[in-house]
Amino acid sequence: MFTVGKEYHRQSEIHGVYKGQAQGGISTPSGLDAIFIFTGDGGEKHGYADDFGDDGIFYYTGEGQEGDMEMVRGNKAILNNMKDGRTIHIFEYVRKAYVRYNGSADCIGYHEEQRPDTHGTMRNAFIFHLMMHSQDEVEANTDHLPEVADVSKAQKPIEKELKKLKTLAELRKAALSISSASADTKTRQVATYYRSEALKKYVKARAKGNCEGCDTPAPFETKKGPYLEPHHVHRLADGGPDHPKFVIALCPTCHRRAHYAVDAAAFNQTLIEKLVGIEG
Repeated sequence: MFTVGKEYHRQSEIHGVYKGQAQGGISTPSGLDAIFIFTGDGGEKHGYADDFGDDGIFYYTGEGQEGDMEMVRGNKAILNNMKDGRTIHIFEYVRKAYVRYNGSADCIGYHEEQRPDTHGTMRNAFIFHLMMHSQDEVEANTDHLPEVADVSKAQKPIEKELKKLKTLAELRKAALSISSASADTKTRQVATYYRSEALKKYVKARAKGNCEGCDTPAPFETKKGPYLEPHHVHRLADGGPDHPKFVIALCPTCHRRAHYAVDAAAFNQTLIEKLVGIEG
């Protein structure tokens, strides 16, 4: 339907072909097994703040600019996407009228929190938990995943499991693993967190103690090895946030340069090119 990384004119190339609501952040074309959601920095003025968490999940703010959000229309469609057999397609604004397709996802849950509405008044907002589909993901047996009563307490058990992986190949496979679509919500959440942590461990092991940006040794050693920071070269990485092709291990100086320097965009582009060589 869409090509990951390609830019589309929202009105003519998306709604002109597939219909659906041409305004707002959520579009549900009638008769189509798809949901289109749109994200971008412009939504922050309405209380929307969409981004990836450290657990590898994309947190997407539901629709509704004024007052408490209601679980109706687009919000309800996202929540029930798997039950209804509708794939969520994520687009990010890159410039006026144009969006980039960043891949598909499933909603594996949501939470509620206080966010300002378009008038700055605090209200109850829905934050959906979206698990991105990676282009090269591999369905994995989830028997090895730790049993936890609360996903927020999964970090230490997951670290224990990851210590069993000794080779780069094993770590890379874990970084691309997903749970079965038939797994329950908590299992899928733990599997997503596991994949995210595996990726961090993989890119640091891949770097062999050297910054993959400036090629100098890590600035210091920690109890867990050379100190390097994983950096996503795309805000919404093409094909999913947690993919070895889009995450690079950097020293703190290079990491901050990639985010805050005057030449941040140009430097980030050099990192993208480096990753092509690193990951083949």
